[in-house]
Amino acid sequence: MQNVFTDMKTWTERLGHSKLRAFTDENNHFWLEQNPNKTSKWPKLAREGHEIAWEFDSPGGSYTGRMLIDGDIYTPSDATKKFLKPPE
Repeated sequence: MQNVFTDMKTWTERLGHSKLRAFTDENNHFWLEQNPNKTSKWPKLAREGHEIAWEFDSPGGSYTGRMLIDGDIYTPSDATKKFLKPPE
């Protein structure tokens, strides 16, 4: 399954009118692509070329607290430290 996470372009499900990519994994967890048209820090990162998705415990379920960025799974806290740290 890891190769599915490595390349979100292989995801074939599309969600509603937004047409965001989505994927349901072998544990029935639902992954939804970050909408790059939103106006927070994560859409900005997506617009910069990063592939970002959010994990939910099932289709229509609650957020699990994990996210996918460029093929690796993070907590938002860890992702913030890695991708949104201020310049040194």
